[in-house]
This record gives sequence, C-alpha cells and structure tokens, in this order.
Amino acid sequence: MGFIGRDLELEYLRNEFQAERPSLVIVYGRRRVGKSTLLQQASEKTGPYIYFQATQVDEALNLREFKQEISRTLRGDDPILGSISDWLGALHYLANKAREHPKLVVIIDEFPYLLTSSASAVPSIFQKFWDSRAAKGSSLKLVLCGSLISQMQSLLAEKNPLYGRKTLSFELPPMPLRDTAKFLPNYKPADQIVAHSVFGGVPYYLEACRPDLSIQENMKNLLLSPTGLLHDEPELLLQTELKDTQRYSSIIWAVANGATKPSEIVGRIQSTEIKNGDALGPYIEKLTRMGIIAATRPIGSAEASRNRRYAVVDPLFRFWHRFVLPDLSLVNRGFGDQVMASSVMPHLSEYMGLAFERICRDHMLLHAQDRLGAPAREVGSIWSGDYDIDVAGSLIDGASMFGECKWTTAKVDDAILARLIERADRCGYMPDAARHYLLFSRKGFSDGLKSKASLDGSLNLVSIEELVDAKELTHDDRLSRDERPASKNGP
Repeated sequence: MGFIGRDLELEYLRNEFQAERPSLVIVYGRRRVGKSTLLQQASEKTGPYIYFQATQVDEALNLREFKQEISRTLRGDDPILGSISDWLGALHYLANKAREHPKLVVIIDEFPYLLTSSASAVPSIFQKFWDSRAAKGSSLKLVLCGSLISQMQSLLAEKNPLYGRKTLSFELPPMPLRDTAKFLPNYKPADQIVAHSVFGGVPYYLEACRPDLSIQENMKNLLLSPTGLLHDEPELLLQTELKDTQRYSSIIWAVANGATKPSEIVGRIQSTEIKNGDALGPYIEKLTRMGIIAATRPIGSAEASRNRRYAVVDPLFRFWHRFVLPDLSLVNRGFGDQVMASSVMPHLSEYMGLAFERICRDHMLLHAQDRLGAPAREVGSIWSGDYDIDVAGSLIDGASMFGECKWTTAKVDDAILARLIERADRCGYMPDAARHYLLFSRKGFSDGLKSKASLDGSLNLVSIEELVDAKELTHDDRLSRDERPASKNGP
C-alpha cells in the first residue's frame, strides 16, 4: 500500500525543506498517527536525509546511535565525527555537512526521550546551537518530533529555551474519513464508516485490519482477543503520558457510557479523590490535551456558557471503554466471540449514531465548499432542553446550515426534514441568514425527498457514498452558489 493522504502536511514540510535558510521544525501528535512516515515521505525528494529515533536509554548511548546514523546516511567513517562527545558538537558537525549537502534534513524522532536524564540541558544545548553563527550560515533542516504531547508542546512554551526559534510547527491529527476509507478500499461505504468509528484515522490501526476479513472480524481479532494487536492499546497510551491511569480510564469509561456533564461523571466514577467538578477539572484538562475527550457547547452560544457536553472523541478509546473494558476479564479468558455477539453487535447501531454525527460535522468542516459552494466558518451542533440539531454552522459567505444525521435501517423522509426545519426556526442561530438544509443517511432517502431536492437547491441529501468518496458527489451537486442558492425559508 502506497502513502495515503496528508497532502496539506506534505506541502507544509516540502515548502519548508526547500527554503534556503535553516529550518527548525517541531512536529508532534499521538502515537501511531503516522508522524515518522510523513516526515520521511516529505524528505525523500530533498536528497539524503538522516532519520534517528531516540530511545529510552541514557544520553551517551543515544548520542552514539545518532552518530552511527549520521555515518550510515552520509556514507563515511569520519574521524571528526568519531571524536565528537556531546550533542552540541554533533549539531555543529551537521551544520558543516549541510554545506556539502544543501538542505540536509535531520529528523530526531521521539525527541522527549532525550530529555529524561537531563531535562533542562538538552533544549538549552539545541538553543545554543540554533543561535550560533554555524547554524545561521547553513541550510540545515532540523526536525524534532515526538509522541509525548505534553513535552512536545512545552518546547513551544515561552519559558522553554527553544521558544520563538521554530520556523514551522504543527500537531499531526488523525486522518479524515475519506483518507481512512482508502486503507480498506474493498469495504462497502457503511463498513468503511464503522472502521473509522472504531479505529479512527490512525494509519497503524487501519493497516492492522485484514482487508480479506469483515469489519466485525477485524474488531474481534484486534480488540476482543487476549492476543489482539490493539487489545491493550488504550491502556498503553495512557501509561506513556499519565500517572494514576486507572483514574483517567474511569473518567473515559464514564463519558463513553453517556456521562456528559461534570456532575454525571463524578457520580459515575465514585472516586474518593474526585468529589466535584473542580477536582475533576485537571483530569479532564489532561485528557483534552491528549485529544481523548473534548468539551463542546452549542454553536453560537457564549464561550463562557456552562451548557457544555463532554464526549470521548478518540474512536478507539470510545469503543474500548464502551465495549472492551466492561468485559475485559471475559476477553482475557478467550470469550471474545461471546462478547462480540452479546455486548457489541446488539448495541453497535446505537454506538454508531453519535459517531456518525461527528463524522458528518467533520465532513462539512472539510468539504462544505464542494457541497454548498463556500467553506465553513464554523461547524458544531445545537441542543436545548427538548431538541437537538446534529449539524449546525455558518459559511464564509454568510449563509447558515442545519443538518440531521441518521444511522438507521430506514430511509430519511419528509417528516425528518420538517422536524429539522422546525428546530432550525426555534434555535435562534443566525435567524436572518440564508439557510442550507443537510440530510445525511446510511440507507438513503425517500422518493419524495429526492424529488424535492431536485427542485430546491437549499436541500442537500448526502449519502454515505459521498462521505467516503468525493467522486460520488455528482455534477449536479457541484453547482455554484449562484446556481444552487440557500433558502430564506424551508423547502
């Protein structure tokens, strides 16, 4: 399988690597998300590049292995390199080599492992090098990469020695659905969406799926088997960043099973240490920083609004804490088939309902221009005491959008559209803006809705085929805004 997706990030990196000046690039993101592969893919066309992955050994051994990688890549047994005994010397050596190999890229992966034995010294050493005349006079491209998100983010903090020196930095997110679908091209769109909702946009997880097996078999083999590759993946990921992982896992379990408010989470976990929302806050903050949990408020509400909902936004963590953790002892005793049959499959459609809503919101955030003729300014949802609107947002041309998402076995019909229009009228979001209505359906649409959409450009029927593949967006659906206007009233 060739390299998939990441077009924007590749463009960022390749532009940076082509610059005549020196570059200090910082890339971070959760484990398995494809950082190393991306960096090597971006470096291939620049000439020789040095890729070194630090390990959890002492500083001297990491330096020795780094020098060996330099020697292997540059193909020379240089006595000068052999005599270097510290990181500053190695960096100055590379700056000199960048004159022989213009725009030489040097990738130091898992950079936080260099900080374990001398947390304050290594960033200061890199700062001293970066501020030196040798660095400024070269075209060296130095890339620092890591999966320990908190430590990588600290490199960008004001008090860090490297603050203000990076020329490019970004967090690599999980892949969107249209890219993850390419890992399983033989799957039907519904199964590609389920795969995305279980494994997320993480290449390592998707590559672990066997394309000759069904999505259910892959879920069982990878997650519901004591020897499954991802059987304990969430636990391991928590252990890399956090202490007291059981407490964090309990919080994730509570949210994954429907606790959306701090009081509900506290009530579910029954912890003697976390008795109220204030005590819960630091834990939620860390899980949010890791991209596992997110707090959302109704779109259009004030930032200070207390009407917030918490959700597990990492698909693997959500699935694992919803289905695997409660039956972990059964899974470990080899009863994965029974857990799949009795616990997972009867509730998978319910699980997919919320997952499908998030997929549809993400889709409009990325692809509103293809469907509606203008990019989205913001996308979220709206809820009140007696109603929810799954998708709501605004476009940069001033129009609004409202959508309903249905992961059911029935086709979406006029009644669902009428309910969406009524809720859009009630919610008060952008009341004077022209509107687009969006209906997303797993099973398609009634003939009446199709006929209505063919006559009214403000009504958009979005199939799961379109969600996973841009080619499924027909020519008629690509009409410009002038040809496919939003509506001031309902269709």
